[in-house]
Amino acid sequence: MDDYNKTKDALIRELQQLRSQLATLDQPPDSPPDVRQLTALTKAAQSLLGIHDLPSLWRQVETAVKNLLQPDRMALYLYDIESDSLSCPYAFGLSDEYVAYINRTFRLTPGNGLLYNLAPIWAEDVQNDPAFSHMQPHIQSEGFRSLAIFPLINNQGASGGGLALYWDEIRPLDPNSLNTGFTLAHMIALAINTITLFNQTNQTLLREKQLGEISRMLNATPDLPTLLGSIIKMVAELVRADAGLLGLVIERGMMTFYPHNIPNSMNLRPAPRPRGLAWEIVNSCEPIFLTDYPSHPEAMKKWIDVGVTTFMGVPLRAGDRCLGMLALFNLSHSPYQFNQRDLDVMVSVGQQAGIAIQNLRLLAETQQRAAAMAAALNRQAELDMMKNTFTQSVSHELRSPLGIIYGHAELLASESLGPLNDDQRQSSEIIMRRVMMLTNLVDDLTALLAAETQELRREEIDTIMLVYSLLADYRMRAEDLDITLEAEIEEPMPWILGDSTHLRRVFDNLVSNAFKFTPSGGRITLRLKAVGEDVHIEVEDTGEGIPEDKVGRIFERFYQVESGSKRRHKGTGLGLTLVKEIVEAHRGTVSVRSKPGEGTTFTIHIPGFIPK
Repeated sequence: MDDYNKTKDALIRELQQLRSQLATLDQPPDSPPDVRQLTALTKAAQSLLGIHDLPSLWRQVETAVKNLLQPDRMALYLYDIESDSLSCPYAFGLSDEYVAYINRTFRLTPGNGLLYNLAPIWAEDVQNDPAFSHMQPHIQSEGFRSLAIFPLINNQGASGGGLALYWDEIRPLDPNSLNTGFTLAHMIALAINTITLFNQTNQTLLREKQLGEISRMLNATPDLPTLLGSIIKMVAELVRADAGLLGLVIERGMMTFYPHNIPNSMNLRPAPRPRGLAWEIVNSCEPIFLTDYPSHPEAMKKWIDVGVTTFMGVPLRAGDRCLGMLALFNLSHSPYQFNQRDLDVMVSVGQQAGIAIQNLRLLAETQQRAAAMAAALNRQAELDMMKNTFTQSVSHELRSPLGIIYGHAELLASESLGPLNDDQRQSSEIIMRRVMMLTNLVDDLTALLAAETQELRREEIDTIMLVYSLLADYRMRAEDLDITLEAEIEEPMPWILGDSTHLRRVFDNLVSNAFKFTPSGGRITLRLKAVGEDVHIEVEDTGEGIPEDKVGRIFERFYQVESGSKRRHKGTGLGLTLVKEIVEAHRGTVSVRSKPGEGTTFTIHIPGFIPK
């Protein structure tokens, strides 16, 4: 936009200079020719100022040229430095054959000198001018006699073409007309530069808008196939490509393709590494720009046969990885040619597209993992339900026969059915002891299931009475084992809302463990205190303690600190698991600290309430 404004300002300055020159002259009705010529130039400059499209400019140029120099014919020739070619966007009075001949052979014509010295050329009698001898057949066929060519100087100060005027009659060289033509050509060149820059600015703004739409599409497209199809179509339309192709690297060194406007006869099978331009782009992660595709060593015959002339390919990058490539083609019938700006646009789209593709791939992988995890969790839930059902069924089926066995064993031991010798009495006691162990195991499994499924009663429990009843039950055992059992209870204490049977099982397990691992002469202490409205309970012993490497596993199901033949204490390994499950079912926590040879302390923290 800055270049456009500078060029437009230059044209305005030219007009102001003409106006100031005109203002210094006194113009009576019979003004001399040079004043009338300057007035006409001023009007011509005003007519060229503000035009924003070339077709409108050509009509204004024709009017200005006719008013100022009265030629019978006219042609505007524009020179393209990139392609080193001449074109004629507008002419009147000349045949198409003659214009095409000039465009084709402009380097051989005398007017070619404008490209170098930027000086006007005036031939009074072109049909007899030796400089134009090689063009005589074409000149005589057209029938004009005088010719003037004025340079169109571009905004870089070089020739951008020429304004050619033709007269059917011989017109002698006129310095005033020569100056007028040169000035007019300069104005026309400024207007062409202004319009060209204006159009380029509009195209840049439009391209930026389209790039923004592509960027939004890349970020909003929810699935990979839709994204791949949309990318190639939108970027092809953006740079006016005839066809395009997106190649995506898949497993085992293969590349699969997504086409746009590719002829149906083309067989786009996956391409193995490393053949072709597509893999060259991926391997190098660099763009390739070919203005003559058929001459490239890697050009493929099938693409040449469908008319591919120019080729642009860029990598699809995501960080340091190249996920594939994006290629666009122009065919032999295309009126457009790719340029560096088009390649820059493609590189930018390739970078954005690579990131979008990578994000969608990661999203798809995440969704797959989430689906697999959900399926695994559902399966785990099914297995847990089956386990719970099995536990309920086994517990129910075992409880009755165990009760019957225990009853008959107790009947035998009591000698109600007759006297027993010592061996018979010992056997009956072993049966009773083992049946009681199995009964306790069934009770533990039932309690675990209740804690897991939260099938617990909710009743108000007096915490102090719970601890006192516990002390009463274990007082005699403490005396028999010569262990001191004491309690430290703060009053008043919050109550607990929970299942008294299961909570009693928690404290039974902790106190029983303390007795099991505390030697004679040791001490077991129960501490009960309030922390706000919560209940804080500790069971501390002076027993043998737990090794540091075992402490982290003691709440696992069936875990035994002592294992195998070294076990000195019997148990199922479910006691502490029950403690943890039941406490957590009451929204509490349990922790342990222990030091081998000094003892162990279990701490329970359970939410409580103040009774009304």
